Amino acid sequence: MMRRPVNQCRRGRGRRGAILIVTMFVVFTLASLVLVMCGSMSVEAGAAANMAASLQASAVERGAEQYVIGILTEQKDTLSDLTEDYFAAVPVGDGFFWILRPDYGDPNLPVFGLTEEAGKLNINTADYDALMKLPNMTDDVAAAIVDWRDADSTISPGGAESEYYGSLPDPYNCKNAPFESVEELLLVRGVTRDLLYGNGTASPLGTQSGSVSGGQASADLQTANGWYNLLTCYSSDSPASGGQRINLNDRNSRQKLQDLLEQQLDNKGRADAIVNGMGRATYIDVFDFYFQAQLKPDELSKIYDSITVAPTDGAGGGGAPTGGGGGTTPGRTGTGSTGGGGGAAAGGGGAAASNATKGLINVNTAPRDVLLTLPGLEDADVDKLISARQGSAAGDTSVGWVADALDKKAIGLGKYITGKTSQFSADILAVSGNGRAFKRCRIVVNTSGSTPQIVYRRDLTERGWPMDPEILAQLRTGQAQGTWAGARSAMPGGFNR
Repeated sequence: MMRRPVNQCRRGRGRRGAILIVTMFVVFTLASLVLVMCGSMSVEAGAAANMAASLQASAVERGAEQYVIGILTEQKDTLSDLTEDYFAAVPVGDGFFWILRPDYGDPNLPVFGLTEEAGKLNINTADYDALMKLPNMTDDVAAAIVDWRDADSTISPGGAESEYYGSLPDPYNCKNAPFESVEELLLVRGVTRDLLYGNGTASPLGTQSGSVSGGQASADLQTANGWYNLLTCYSSDSPASGGQRINLNDRNSRQKLQDLLEQQLDNKGRADAIVNGMGRATYIDVFDFYFQAQLKPDELSKIYDSITVAPTDGAGGGGAPTGGGGGTTPGRTGTGSTGGGGGAAAGGGGAAASNATKGLINVNTAPRDVLLTLPGLEDADVDKLISARQGSAAGDTSVGWVADALDKKAIGLGKYITGKTSQFSADILAVSGNGRAFKRCRIVVNTSGSTPQIVYRRDLTERGWPMDPEILAQLRTGQAQGTWAGARSAMPGGFNR
């Protein structure tokens, strides 16, 4: 038997060792590639899941917008009958949405639902005095706001015009035109994000902070929330008839007033007595008419939306919400709620009143800080208003109760208040069913036309999740869906979702 040479055996064993090493290297390389590809696929799968969740949240939010339009189309006049369940954790497919309300520190106000824009101060009509009543407002900021929107380039005391804005590192001109959104205030000198949106210490939305009627708690809430939810530029009020309001100071309109009274009071004798008793009297506002004519609160409420007070000689006067002219503070120019000049409805006088009046405040829904901006009212007066309206029926649009609450101190307020709202805002928070993505948008819907129309929409998602983070955690673990779905199926009838 022949034996291989020793060196030949060694070469054979060396080749086998080399093949094993190469094989192991290839296996390890392939395994590494598989692990890398698995990691990459895992990332891609997660990204795809997040994208799907984001698309779902966006679709839910769009569905929520149509939900709001549907409610305002079908149940605008009975919104107060809808409980908060109709606006919290509403399911759309596998996702949910909430319609959040601002935290005004009033436990009697809901935390979910639509917000009435007429319950806010209109920054296009409020004058210097009204602006100064906002929490944490300063003299120079109030003056700069008035200068930003007025039509001239005259600098008010403490205000700012294009000379200031043109000197900034990134210069721009003073607008000298009405605000188009509340966010536009950030362009005005002295208005900071903390003043407008708060300092970030506010409690999560969807919870009730409790009563903060005064003291340090009230100041803390005002600082935390800022002005944003107290202001609007959309509020506008039109007569219920769709025509022009009857001017009580126009004696040529007495027959129209007679017809209105007969129709609304359903009592010709009472209508005759009211009109005959007017004689040659002139009135400061509708509350002055209320006391002089000795009306009853329900009688005033029935005709309030169809009457006004304006000069009849073609001259300005009276200081209406959109009039111009001299304000109540020396050296200031009033362009809104406490300014003089202008007609009763649109600045310009004359017997004919404008079809729509901008900037009227809904006393039935406005929060305390907004009611305090009304001229001549103090804390005690606002307390009376809030106490009196809490005893009113839900959804009440009357204003006659204001005269009972304030007595003759109500005279003069008729130019600035209303009992109803035509523009509503919805702060929509939508989330995917797995809690991986959410979308937040704010819309403003105008219902004064034949069909509700969205007149403003802004994406607020970048501001972060505004509710309790635990809600997202429950969604991600699947703990919330069953509870919400069960509560939704047990909801009473109403708007057909």
